[in-house]
Amino acid sequence: MISGFYFDGKTSDKKKSTLQYDDQGNIRISDTGADEIHISSIKISSRLANTPRYLNFPDGSLFETTDNDAIDKLVATFKPSFLNGVLHGLESAKTAVIASVSVVILFGWVLIQYGIPHFSKEIANMLPTEASQYMGQGVLEIMDKNWFEETKLSNKKQNELRLLFSQLLEDVEESGHYKLEFRLGGPIQANAFALPNGTIVFTDELINLAENNLEIAAIMLHEAGHVKHHHSLRSTIQQFSLAMFVMVVSGDVSTSSSIVSAIPLMLVESGYSQKMESEADSFSLNYMLKHNINPIHFVTIMEKLEASYSNSYDDCMEDSKEDTKHNNCLKEAIEEKKKNIDGKNLTDYFSTHPNMQKRIEKFRVAK
Repeated sequence: MISGFYFDGKTSDKKKSTLQYDDQGNIRISDTGADEIHISSIKISSRLANTPRYLNFPDGSLFETTDNDAIDKLVATFKPSFLNGVLHGLESAKTAVIASVSVVILFGWVLIQYGIPHFSKEIANMLPTEASQYMGQGVLEIMDKNWFEETKLSNKKQNELRLLFSQLLEDVEESGHYKLEFRLGGPIQANAFALPNGTIVFTDELINLAENNLEIAAIMLHEAGHVKHHHSLRSTIQQFSLAMFVMVVSGDVSTSSSIVSAIPLMLVESGYSQKMESEADSFSLNYMLKHNINPIHFVTIMEKLEASYSNSYDDCMEDSKEDTKHNNCLKEAIEEKKKNIDGKNLTDYFSTHPNMQKRIEKFRVAK
């Protein structure tokens, strides 16, 4: 006999009872009035540690018991199967469990590190131009609503830079839909963004960092490289695929709708991988050389950009609001940054962006 509780499947009441069986495998639950039934018609849950076992009957009723050993004996006698006890066996074997978890973690890492980036690149290259156009729709509006303000650059300066932009890209295939936009960055500060539809946004703060248009040209070509290689689209596909992978692993299907609705935000906030940044750098360097632009201009503007985000620059600017103080503060911040460079940092191994010094060194040696 096996002690447990009986549920009739019609109410939530449970009744303490015992399960009995004969040599032919016929099962009977005492004091319930339920008909005798053969074990072949009953579904028995697998053993998992010491959790209760359930015997599900065809009429919807079930028998619950914590006497796992007795149920194991019953199953071994009348329903022997290779799968019976597998979960319990794995749970009891710590080595097997650790190995299984390690395999799952390794698979997940390989998928995230190599699988998703590879397939996102293939998918992005296969998609028609219209797909990139669609993905970029409305993104700039979101940025304008949340971060940007109307540019303070003069019309003359804007037209001058747009002319430069078109001249730089005249030999770039399929660049006819590339478009240059200017915004006052505000909380975004000095920065530039490339959207999937070919729109490249420069903030006024970044334009003001440049001493001449050749420095701006270096960034224009870098951002054009992101567009040319579909980096925004690839990054979005990667973010979406990763979110879907997490959803599948966690089993939280309800998050799928929020993932889809978050695509525009992914375009705005997601960064590029080390490989993507390197591809954009190489694109910029190749076209700078093609247009006889000294690569040192990329080095100069990137040093200024990095320095503009430093605490030393902010502190210096707070001491004086004079316009002439701007360049001096940048120079001081750049020098301070150079003093703090002491080789490879542990965080470089985990950073999604290549080390800044390595990036600009490629341009420095090419000048």
